[in-house]
Amino acid sequence: MKFKVLLTGFMLMVAAGDAGAWPTRPVRVIATSPPGGSVDLLARIAADEFSRAFGQPFVVDNRPGANGNIGVELVLKAPADGHLLFVAPPGPFSINAQLMPSMPFNPRTEIAPIALLGVSPLLLVVHPSVPAKDLAQLIAWLKSRQGRVDYASQAVGSTGHLAMELFKTLAQVEATHIPYKGSAAQATADLLAGRVAMSFVNTSTTLPYLRTGQLRSIAVAEKARIASAPDIPTLDEAGLPGFEATPWLGLGARAGTAGDIIERLNQTAQRALARPDIVERLQRIGIEPRPMSAAQFAGFIAAETDKWGDIIRRSGAKAE
Repeated sequence: MKFKVLLTGFMLMVAAGDAGAWPTRPVRVIATSPPGGSVDLLARIAADEFSRAFGQPFVVDNRPGANGNIGVELVLKAPADGHLLFVAPPGPFSINAQLMPSMPFNPRTEIAPIALLGVSPLLLVVHPSVPAKDLAQLIAWLKSRQGRVDYASQAVGSTGHLAMELFKTLAQVEATHIPYKGSAAQATADLLAGRVAMSFVNTSTTLPYLRTGQLRSIAVAEKARIASAPDIPTLDEAGLPGFEATPWLGLGARAGTAGDIIERLNQTAQRALARPDIVERLQRIGIEPRPMSAAQFAGFIAAETDKWGDIIRRSGAKAE
């Protein structure tokens, strides 16, 4: 039912009409995280491709905070003319409304999905001081510590937070959440320094530190092993059947944006994500491109909304 509601809303958005002469001025692309992360990187790749395709500058503007809500709200307050877009992780699209007691917007009716730009699988990693080399050892160590372990996440309601809460539920262990108010860089810095013991971290952030031994991998939170780290087992393989929690990154606009604009942006994004040079660039940092149409992306969001809602209910996670 949720899928049908969201898909119907999307089709109404697309029916908004023809864009005419667009873009008529520079376009801002809001990246809903600080510079340097996977959201920022994909926003800049998309902006470069759109600038070449449409003959106007597409300029990235970083507006982090509130698990992506701050940047998205800025877009939703602007005219629906295609001159202000956003790139965000699942939070504003499918998680925040189910986790937060109040939301500044309704993602089902106020966001126009444009394109899925990629997925960035999560790795469960620990600081080298943790005496665990695999999942069984980690679970045993956590049980011996009886909750006296801290874990980091980028923010309350982030995929890293919810993945760890699901892990705690399925593994029957305890750990204390230390959220970093949208700062993945600070969370990673404290993990590297050993001030927190473990985290679910995007492969795009983690892989360099695994190669240098500054962090140790336990498992990947995907259904299958990933191309960028094929030697790391999945949590399912390691002993938690069915575990999957995969962040993704999407391009959106305000609902009511002309269907022609959405289609042109989507087609340009799909062509770029199929190019071998961009695929290689993304996979090198642990991002897997998964091009799909705008309508398919709307259906994907509906399915993800149900999935993350189930994780939130099973884990008991709440906005703090």
